Amino acid sequence: MVAAMRLLLLTSVCAVIGAACYSGSRATPDVNAAWRGHARAELDARLGEPRAVVPQPDGTSLLRWSRQGQHIELPSGSLDVNVTATSFDVRAEARPGSVENYEYDVASAVIDPGGTVLRFDSSWLAAGIPSGLNLRTGVVFGLHAGAGWLDDAATPMPSLGLYLGGMIGPRLALLGAYAFVNGKDADSFAMGHSWAFAAQYWPTARLAVRAGPAMVLDLDPGLEDPTLSPGAVGALSYALVRSGSFVLDLRFDATLSTSAAFGTVGVGVNVN
Repeated sequence: MVAAMRLLLLTSVCAVIGAACYSGSRATPDVNAAWRGHARAELDARLGEPRAVVPQPDGTSLLRWSRQGQHIELPSGSLDVNVTATSFDVRAEARPGSVENYEYDVASAVIDPGGTVLRFDSSWLAAGIPSGLNLRTGVVFGLHAGAGWLDDAATPMPSLGLYLGGMIGPRLALLGAYAFVNGKDADSFAMGHSWAFAAQYWPTARLAVRAGPAMVLDLDPGLEDPTLSPGAVGALSYALVRSGSFVLDLRFDATLSTSAAFGTVGVGVNVN
């Protein structure tokens, strides 16, 4: 049954990442709109100097960023040998390779005389996500560790957890999560495992909340009487450090089922 739960969880996560992920073309319109009101200097820092700056009749400027690309065709050839009872014919042809340079636009923007972005357009996330924007794209994953507690073990022990999922909106992700919690009671150890399919939401750029159903395996002190039961998980985390998509957070994770309750307090390393 545990193996079946793992397979179901992995299948669900892969389906979310592959089919419903908020990234690329789905996220581009929101990110383009978010650049409005930012300074041109921020775009220059991300994209470099624009390839062209075209003054407009209304006093604004149209900026265009381009990149150089190459189309490479490798050398090729053919060999044809035709042998009959009365003839022997060989035909060979060699074709040289070629390199074709071309230029393509990656983004454009309309800038007012004060250097403020009025409009930004890109068919993909060329400039990335503006600093400070509470928006995430693509795959999210993380690992956390800390002190674990169980309802039937008085002494906390090192515990850990991990998750993997994908964004389905600017601030909402669906993910699969696993928690492994240890505790000690007198001279005996207790243990809890949970496998969850949960939603995670970021109400602010640094604060995240998570909740979802779970299957829970609880082992009493002495690692006896393993009990598998339905339950739920919840988590609350705050990003102490956020640099691009890297996050170091302080977090609290909890699991509650019909047979057990456990959780961890610790720190996590995340990409989201």
